[in-house]
Order: sequence, then C-alpha cells, then structure tokens
Amino acid sequence: MSIYYLCFFIAIIHLIATLSYGVRIAGARTGKVAFCLSLFNILVLVSRTSNTLLTPALSKRVESGIDTGLTDGLQHEFHLLIFSASAATLLGACLIPMFQRYVTSVVGAFDRFPSLPMMVRYALSKPGIKALGASWTVPSKANFSYLAASHRLPWNIFAMNVIGSALLATGVLSSLYAGVYAPDLRMTTGQLSAVVNFFGTILLFAFVDPYLSYVTDGAAKNAQEGDTRLRAAVFGMAGSRLLGTVIAHFLMIPGAHMIAWIARIIPA
Repeated sequence: MSIYYLCFFIAIIHLIATLSYGVRIAGARTGKVAFCLSLFNILVLVSRTSNTLLTPALSKRVESGIDTGLTDGLQHEFHLLIFSASAATLLGACLIPMFQRYVTSVVGAFDRFPSLPMMVRYALSKPGIKALGASWTVPSKANFSYLAASHRLPWNIFAMNVIGSALLATGVLSSLYAGVYAPDLRMTTGQLSAVVNFFGTILLFAFVDPYLSYVTDGAAKNAQEGDTRLRAAVFGMAGSRLLGTVIAHFLMIPGAHMIAWIARIIPA
C-alpha cells in the first residue's frame, strides 16, 4: 500500500479527533450535554482505536524492509505519517468553529429524528449539506480571550493532553520501528504498541476528558462566562494536541530504542 494512502488515513483519524472537541461546544449551546457527550465519545473512540487498523499495513512495510535490508526509508516514511497527523490536527483546530455550528444544527434535528442512524442520514442529506455550507466560519479572536487570564488556565491538563497525544501518535510507529533494532523480536515489539497506547488512552480518559466535561457543564449552566471558558479550553486542547503530535517526531526513535530494550528483557 502506498505511503500516501496511509498518510491520508492517519490524517482523517486525527482530523476527526480534533473536530470532536467542537461537539462539546454544541452540547453546551443546545442544552443536550449528555447526548453530545455520547457523540463525542463515539468520535473519540473511533479516532483512538483506528490506529490499530494501520498496524497490518505498517507491519508489512517493516517486515519487507528488514527482509530486504532496506530500512533507511522507513524512518522517513514514519515521520511523514506523524507530519500528516500534525497537519490534520492544525486543520481540525481551524475548522472547530464551523464544525460546532454544524453539529448544533444536526443535533437540533434529533428532536425530529430521534434515532442516531436517522440523524446521520439527515446530516448527509441535501438539507444537512446545506447546513454545513451555512456553518462556514473562521476562528474568532474571541476564542482566545480567555487565554489572557493565564493563571486560570488548566496548564496541568494541557500538559497531560500533550503527553497522551504524543504517546498515541507515536505508539504504533515506535513499536513497529523497534523491530529494525531487534529484528529477532519484532513480533514482541509490535505487540508492545498496545501497552503504549493503553497509557496514552488512560491518561486522556482519566484526566483530560473529565475536565472538559466539567467545563462543558459549567458552560451549560452559565452561558455567558462558561461559553468563553469552554471555547478557550477547547482551543487549548486542540493546541496541546498539535504540540503532542510535533513532540512525537522527537519521541519516535528514542521510543523505538526503549521498546526494543524492553522486548529483550521480557522473560521468555
């Protein structure tokens, strides 16, 4: 499979993950917080588990490179995949205002179509596509007004989002590339990707997502102040996620060395 197809696929994964932040704003504005959180969880689950679909194709590339001795190009290809994730995250951050407006209109239609499949059908219909066009907008400066009050920002949450995003962005890639350093244990190194992704997923689900839920509830109760805080938190999360994908470039090779070392010391 062409590396460009894989780049496109991983870009879609990270675009969905970034756009999912906008669902929380839609939930606060429509008052359907629980329902929008369900949509958010669906999108996040898809994005955080879809990396496993890349594993067979990437494993085949690593296997072929090891067998033929042509592993020099693998590092460049893996960095290209991470760059695709960063570019898609940046694009998603710019499209969050439009996406949250679109989700707001689609969620409003759920009262007429009280079924998720029917709502999805409406979203893809002509009226739904028209609503998407009407939702077009660019990020406003007001989205960053809350950032001026730096002492009120959850920098610890942003830091955890950076770490979790970096682990998810590089977990599969580092584990597979570790097979280059330990070719006799490449099956073991490949399986260790699940461990890396586990820590990244738990970090996001246990610390980052609950904070966003708290801010979303606050925005639903206090529309004026809470909405500004929620929008700032959402863009802060998108920015920290982008930073995490950038840091993944620097973690991939050291992570591969560490995973290869761990694979060697695991008792037989």
